[in-house]
Amino acid sequence: MNKLSGSTIFILLFFTLKGFGGNPLRLPTAIKTFGSPPSYTKDTSKKSTTVDTTKKAADDTADDDDDNLRSYAMGLTYGSDQSFHGIHSGKQLPYLEPNFTYTAPSGFYTLLSFQDILIKKGGLDAMDINPGWDITLADNTTLNFNISHYTFRKGTPATIKSDLSNEVATYIDQWVGETEGKFTVAYDYYKQTDSLKTPGDIMLTPDLAHTFTIKFSGKSSLSIIPEADIDFGTRNAYSQYESAVDTAAVYKEVRKNGKLVRQYTPPNNTSFGTVDYNFILTLDLKIGHFEFQPAFTHNKSLYNPTTNGVSVAPTTPLNSLTIALVYTIDHHCKK
Repeated sequence: MNKLSGSTIFILLFFTLKGFGGNPLRLPTAIKTFGSPPSYTKDTSKKSTTVDTTKKAADDTADDDDDNLRSYAMGLTYGSDQSFHGIHSGKQLPYLEPNFTYTAPSGFYTLLSFQDILIKKGGLDAMDINPGWDITLADNTTLNFNISHYTFRKGTPATIKSDLSNEVATYIDQWVGETEGKFTVAYDYYKQTDSLKTPGDIMLTPDLAHTFTIKFSGKSSLSIIPEADIDFGTRNAYSQYESAVDTAAVYKEVRKNGKLVRQYTPPNNTSFGTVDYNFILTLDLKIGHFEFQPAFTHNKSLYNPTTNGVSVAPTTPLNSLTIALVYTIDHHCKK
């Protein structure tokens, strides 16, 4: 049975990939995305070489308010399909993903999300808990540390159940004008069992995005965000997939004491190189506390291992659509 196709349930990053520095909108998605920038509207007056002391005092007060902001975000995401480091299922895996994020003034946050694969019955299939910490290094630079832990419903079919157990990641994120750059280092840890012991993967991911904003009023805007990322790392995810669908890739028959016995051979692909890339176009409509965010993603594997001339995993380009609706409550804490 196709076991790793269920690893498409979560990416994350990116990453699981979460939103950028201090941003309460951290949508768990099947493809790593930038999410929403901390502020779509930049205060260009701060770029002036002439210091307006009245304006500076107001800016300092606003910054203090941001430092004392506590937020709660509730969201629902629909995805038309999903992939994991360029590998995807032989059939579509559309899903619904309710999620909740709490962000503290210190920059600590916790994201909790659930996923329901829509092609089968039986309710929720997976849960992801993702605590992390955003550390502000400068006005435009954030350092992040986070960990994701995945659990799956007992009895979930192998075509959905993932072997991705945990992901530890750190990234640095920097804004220059409306352009945002991010570099992530992540380690994917796969579940270890008696029959399957695949080493984990280390991933290096540079990301680049630019935000074009149309502002309608003080509390509503439309942002258009083209972005791209590329993964460099080890390719054990492909070995995990191959061993799940092809028993012969894991067990070899060898002769011991004149008898043929099945010997377990741990799958391993620690070769380092390009893994996959994503092109993403996001529209983000913000109206008050609500945010509506459709995004189109083109994902393509850059690694295509073969056995006897046949690809060991489905790595054809994948186009998918996600639609997210989020409601955020901000609370200013007393100093």
